[in-house]
Amino acid sequence: MEILDQTFDMKGPVLLFEFIFLLGGIILVISGIKIRKQSRSSAILMIVLGIVLILISLYLLLMTLIFGYNS
Repeated sequence: MEILDQTFDMKGPVLLFEFIFLLGGIILVISGIKIRKQSRSSAILMIVLGIVLILISLYLLLMTLIFGYNS
C-alpha cells in the first residue's frame, strides 16, 4: 500500500489535470444531447468532440498510471 500511496502522490497533479479534461468531454457529450432539438449540427459537433476528448483523456490517464510522466 505504501508504494501505491507514493505513486499517487507523485502523479497526483498530472492525474487531476487529465481528469478535468475527462469531465470536460463528458460535459460536451451531455450538452450535445440536450441541444439536439435546437441545432442538429452543433449537437453532432459537440458529441463528436466530447467523445474524442474522452477517449484521449482515458488513454492519457491509463498511460500516466502505467508508465508515469515520461510516457
